[in-house]
Amino acid sequence: MRRHVRHAIALVATATTLTGGLLASTGTPAEAATAGPAPSRYSDDFNGDGYHDLAIGSPDAGVKVTGADGATTTLGSAGYVTVSYGGKYGAQKTGLKVVTQNSPGVPGDAAQGRRFGEVLTSGDFNADGYADLAVGTGDEQVALIWGSATGLKGGTAVADPLDRPGYGVVLKAGDFTGDGKTDLVVGYSTSLRLFRGPFKADGSPVSTQQLDLGRDYPVFGPQEAQNRIAVGRINKGAIDDLVVLGEKTQLGERMRGRVLLGGASGLRFTPVTIRGGNSIAIADFDKDGYGDIAVGDAENQIDTEYAAGLVRVNYGSSTGVDENRSVRTFTEDSAGIPGSVERTDRFGSSVAAADLNLDGYPELIVGAPGERKATCEHCYISGGGFYVLKSSSKGVTGIGSAFYAYNAPGLPRPAGTYRIPWHLKTTDLNNDKQPEITIPVRAGAGEVWSVGTKDGKVAGTSPTVVVKPPVDPQVGTGYEFGVLAR
Repeated sequence: MRRHVRHAIALVATATTLTGGLLASTGTPAEAATAGPAPSRYSDDFNGDGYHDLAIGSPDAGVKVTGADGATTTLGSAGYVTVSYGGKYGAQKTGLKVVTQNSPGVPGDAAQGRRFGEVLTSGDFNADGYADLAVGTGDEQVALIWGSATGLKGGTAVADPLDRPGYGVVLKAGDFTGDGKTDLVVGYSTSLRLFRGPFKADGSPVSTQQLDLGRDYPVFGPQEAQNRIAVGRINKGAIDDLVVLGEKTQLGERMRGRVLLGGASGLRFTPVTIRGGNSIAIADFDKDGYGDIAVGDAENQIDTEYAAGLVRVNYGSSTGVDENRSVRTFTEDSAGIPGSVERTDRFGSSVAAADLNLDGYPELIVGAPGERKATCEHCYISGGGFYVLKSSSKGVTGIGSAFYAYNAPGLPRPAGTYRIPWHLKTTDLNNDKQPEITIPVRAGAGEVWSVGTKDGKVAGTSPTVVVKPPVDPQVGTGYEFGVLAR
């Protein structure tokens, strides 16, 4: 069941752009004096080989079980997780292993509708030098799956100390106290709680802390909630901070988001607020040492164009946000950005950041899954794409932006109708210093693209690796294969 996990300290751009940070401890508390260097420095290196790994959930997949009478039953939407391990050639394509709640050492039992793998985040929660995976389900359970020299193996359950609705709807890892250990932020239906690491073998944290957000934040779905919260380093230093975007209320009102700054006593409330949205990325776009906050609001109406979408960039400061510096707003009509504002383009549905051209300034990557061919704007066909916006000492700019459509040269062409991207993530799976852009694609059974980049160019110049669901008789096909740890 449970083992120990430890934390990864991440640079601002790394914590939210290149998945995984630096591991801070060298072993379990009992072994620290003799264990030597940690096997890996990344918070998503589950097997300690020095490469980032890609954890993927498939919560709607069925899990097959055999009864005492020998009959096989499929438990619909029991769910599973898998890992595409990074290496010299990037993401692993074959030989992926399934982890279900029926796997040896994994807490709980596979159950109909449980949706194991619906929420994922990673970090070294037990401080043994291997990254671990925190897994949330659709029925309010949280499990830690332990990393090891052979990858994910065994685990333990994390008990809910409050027994409140929505437990585990959000999971975010980071060192929010600055002690070099990985902590876990756990979401409930209307609140967040900090579980301070390292975790013991029975899954218990050192302590817990109710987070003050200034008001309740209702959560209307785990994936939406996970996309609206980000970890990064905003006010300099070596301690992670948290940004929580406001949800839309049932009346359609968008609540303002909050910035919580980390410290020795945990995450603390600040009066800083930002405009809400549905996606967020934190990176130091202007290289002034402060983490900047990019917020995508894909449902924003521009003039009469419903759900055209926009992105706002808030620049960081010692207090959270630089109130003396104007928020930059980008739409598909902004100077230098290809295309134009159109209904349901949903520009800003997902945002990510990474230094693609290796000039030291992270680019802002913006998803627009509703962007379609100009000749068939309102046809339901394959479509979507993403924009790459450059940055400089002045921050993000639209000048010189590029758009990569679903059918850009170098991208795969799945059979049937599909759209990209409903989520973006960046990481460097082959350690070539050129980040890949990871895109879950719902085409038939679902698949994940690891899109290569080179010298600031995307696709065509570097291969795209397609990761498909594991071939395993114990699980069925999951349309939702592609939930990413973040």
